[in-house]
Formats: sequence, structure tokens, C-alpha cells
Amino acid sequence: MVYTHPTPLRTAEGRLSSWQIPIKDGTDVAGMPTTHGNPSRSVIAEEHSPIVAALLESGAAIPGKSLTAELGATCYAEEVHSPLLESPMFPGCTPGGSSAGAGVLVGSGLYRAAHGTDAGGSLRVPAAACGAVGYKPGTRGAVANGFITRSVADQFELYGHHPTAVRKLRIGVLIDGLFANTTVSTSRGDALEAAARELGKHHDVVSLRPYADAQSTFEHFRHRITSSFRNVEPLDNHYLAWMHAQGCAVTPEELFSANDHFAHLLRHVQHEWDVDIVLTPTIAFDPPPIGYFSSLAPDESFYQQTVWTPWCTLFNVMGSPAVAVGALHLGSVTVGGRALLSVARTVEHFGLPD
Repeated sequence: MVYTHPTPLRTAEGRLSSWQIPIKDGTDVAGMPTTHGNPSRSVIAEEHSPIVAALLESGAAIPGKSLTAELGATCYAEEVHSPLLESPMFPGCTPGGSSAGAGVLVGSGLYRAAHGTDAGGSLRVPAAACGAVGYKPGTRGAVANGFITRSVADQFELYGHHPTAVRKLRIGVLIDGLFANTTVSTSRGDALEAAARELGKHHDVVSLRPYADAQSTFEHFRHRITSSFRNVEPLDNHYLAWMHAQGCAVTPEELFSANDHFAHLLRHVQHEWDVDIVLTPTIAFDPPPIGYFSSLAPDESFYQQTVWTPWCTLFNVMGSPAVAVGALHLGSVTVGGRALLSVARTVEHFGLPD
């Protein structure tokens, strides 16, 4: 962790009293520093963020803060002023990001769950890179708070839910890159096929191709995500400086067009794909070596991060729940989070390490 409290913070007894849950270091815990991935941005939080308050009210203890990529901007975390983490599954390789610390803490077995946030895959990518489960609840127009856990059952317990019987669904399988052309590794393709066969015992499983205007969706996402950095001080981070410059170049018309596109996207995808859930890999291939993304020019790094994980972002901009079960990703088109997690439970052993 990037900050460990002298004693785990606990304020109540409740159903999560047996849990210690580190908080991503872009989220406020009163009395603890929030650095957003850079010590130069550090402030001592005066109030708990809503997710932290909810965890404490449920009895959970907060032992400290976990590493994040600076301002959550990348799907890796390799800032020079922060600890350098590696994947517990792939030594010497990135653990993903931006919730990198959460992935490592859970993937290495130190914690049963860790908090994270997700605006484009920031929970699900490190879950895949570290051999864990990352769940993003459905939210529209905001960053989603969620958790990386060791199992799907842990996600149910955190949210106080139980698995539910699921009607026969129509599940689409997509192996083609959605927002970038990519080549899925053999092992991840095999896991996808095995999961699809298993799901086919209970549901209608169909093959999908990218929907017709997927590239337009990604261009709109690029406008939205870069524009969110237009008022950010990049400090010494050249990638953030590029994001800031890109965001300042986004016109009001482009941002309006992006928001309009996203407002209609879920209905559009429902009509074109006609499925309830989409099954894809979470990441196309094993995590690259530490230093790969950070060695690239920012525009090339942005593109190569998308090549590595070209599916997750769709479910952020649609506002629908999505879960990474290690190598496998399931995103909802029509169902709620409890049903999605119930389906994920049936293919869990295909996506997670033995």
C-alpha cells in the first residue's frame, strides 16, 4: 500500500466486520492522505467519500490506501515518484491500472477485497492482469466505484446480495477487437471458447462482430476522457500534459456530440446486437513488461493501451454493469448486476488461475 494507517480505521460493527478493505488513493478517507498517484498532489482528506462512509457503516475496516496511476489516467501505473508494482501472476509485467495497487493486493492474497474506481476499465484490467475478479456496477455519466476480489462470491457478499436464478439469456461472444484491431492470444481465446461452451448449456450463445459505428463510439470516448483533463495541472507527467493538450482541443460541439451519442448508445447496441450479455476477453494478451507503455510517446501509448484492452470501455459509456473474471469479461446489455454476477459465477473457473 502507498499509505498504511497506524491502526485500521473502523467506526461500526456490521455485516462486513470481518473485512479489511484498502481504498484506492484517489478516493478520500478522512484523516488519511489522498495523493491521486503523485505525492505532490497530496492533501489530508477532511471527509470520507460516500463509498468509504458506506463501507465503514457496514462494519468494514480501512487499513490504508492503495496505489493508483496518477489521476487514474492510464491502464498501468509507473510514475517515477511512486512504488513500482508488478503482476503477481506475471512477474516483471504490469499489474494493469489505474487501480493497480488493488489488483496486486488481492492477486497476491494479502487482502480478500480492495476498493477501486473504473472510468474505462480501471478495475477490470488489473483484475485480469492479476488473476482476480473486478466488478463495475452500472453507473451513467460518472466514475464507478467497485471492488477487486478473489472470487465472484466475495462480490456478492460485499454488496449484500445472493446469487439469483437467471432466465435463459442470449449471450453474444465477441473476440474481435472493438475499439482497436488486436490479436487475442491463444490461451485467452481458448478460455473464451470454453466459457462459451459452458454458457451454451444454459443459454443461447451467438457470435458477434463489432457494431457498425464502434469506431465513432471510441472517438467520442476519446473526446470525453481527454476533455476531463483540460483543467488538470500536469505537473511533471508528460502523459498528463498530452491528455491536457488533447482535452483543450476538444470543441464544445464535439463534446455535445459525444454526450448525445452516449445517451442513445445502449438502445443502439441492444438493437444491433440483440443480446443480453456480451462475453469477451478482458485483455487481449498477457500483461506487457513493466516500462512498455511508459516508454512510448503518449499518443502511441494511448493507442497501445486500447489494443491491449479494446472492450471494457463500452460498458462505461453505456452505463451498464460489467465484470472481469480474470481472463474473461462479461458486460451487460439488458440485465442487472446481480444477474450478471450469477452468470459470471458459472464460468469463473475458466477465467481465473487454478
